[in-house]
Amino acid sequence: MPSNGTAAPQVSLRARATDPPVIVKTKQLMSQAPPGKDVLSLAQGVVHWRPPPAATAAAAALLAAEADQAGSGISSASGGMRAVFGAGGVHSYGPALGLPSLVEALKQKLATRNGLTGYEVMVTSGANQGFVNVVLALCDAADRVVLFVPYYFNHIMALQMTGGAPQVVLGPCCAGSLHPDWAWLQQQLEGPQPPKVVVLVNPCNPTGVLLSQQELQAAAAMCAAAGCWLLLDATYEDFVYDGRQHASVAGGNVISLFSFSKAYGMMGWRVGYIAYPGKQLLQHARADTSLEEQLLKIQDTVAICPGQLSQHLALAALQQGSSYVQESIAALAHNRQLIADALSPLGSHGEGWVGGDGAIYYFAKLPSRVAYANVSPQQCEVAAGRLKAGLEQLLGMERVPAMA
Repeated sequence: MPSNGTAAPQVSLRARATDPPVIVKTKQLMSQAPPGKDVLSLAQGVVHWRPPPAATAAAAALLAAEADQAGSGISSASGGMRAVFGAGGVHSYGPALGLPSLVEALKQKLATRNGLTGYEVMVTSGANQGFVNVVLALCDAADRVVLFVPYYFNHIMALQMTGGAPQVVLGPCCAGSLHPDWAWLQQQLEGPQPPKVVVLVNPCNPTGVLLSQQELQAAAAMCAAAGCWLLLDATYEDFVYDGRQHASVAGGNVISLFSFSKAYGMMGWRVGYIAYPGKQLLQHARADTSLEEQLLKIQDTVAICPGQLSQHLALAALQQGSSYVQESIAALAHNRQLIADALSPLGSHGEGWVGGDGAIYYFAKLPSRVAYANVSPQQCEVAAGRLKAGLEQLLGMERVPAMA
């Protein structure tokens, strides 16, 4: 108690109970490196490339045109600028669901590429905000939510800070493959207190494991039978390798999250989106048809609307950047091989380490996660060499017999 006898103000118990963000801690450690000490990180799940040049050029041209209109004394609400930015220009609030042209383009993308017809779209400030929106719309503090171990750390943090931590159920993954234990999930869904939401990340952050179409269909069917939502995080949908295909699944109980951050190199622009079932799908599944209404309440409270200029960049990237994305991801083959070789002291793939089918991660016993997209090929050669040497040294120390 302070010396004047008054009570000290406190922060919330929910915030105190929330795990600290590991990437923030990693960056702090890197910033404390001695001057001149070269430090490379293989921890954060980002890519080393920037957005498609055509997309940044389009966004810059739109911003310049808006500035020209304002400078000439002509209202940005007139003529073509009204169609581009809306009545208030790029600096004003936009529609809560997102830029109409982007929303429509995303609906077409979901239908043609992901097989998600009858779905609506809400654009968010990254997939992380999308996850928080969905959690707040679906879950009360007493509702059970399934996360499979190892889970994406921001997912459990969102549940912790919204008061649902005591009801989080940590599901096991199968040893060796790190695919979810579907038999365990079936038992949970058939139990006396089935979960309200089951969360899957495909491809998985942090393991790099890719789930099949059959697995997702089975999970969706199990959840539907139990009256449970299935929430799929497809942030890394573009990152699949060696001829594999990313799978999605539709249904009145299935919500998916997507992001522009990774494949399009748009981390700082913060654009993601929620694909949620429309009223016809919800009615068919006998689900609550007020889903969009609840999502809009949360969107308006948290962000009001997604960033206007960021959405124009995302739209241009979606329209012009497919070949750029494919070429950028294909070029990760060198980094993937470098890191796979660096992890070889731990054993063969499937024994000492797993993943690499999708996303940008391998998962190993030591260290717990390694990313390979956040540094350039040249930097990756250096970082991978250091990693391999460090692992060999650690394993060598473990094999040295203890001195009498």
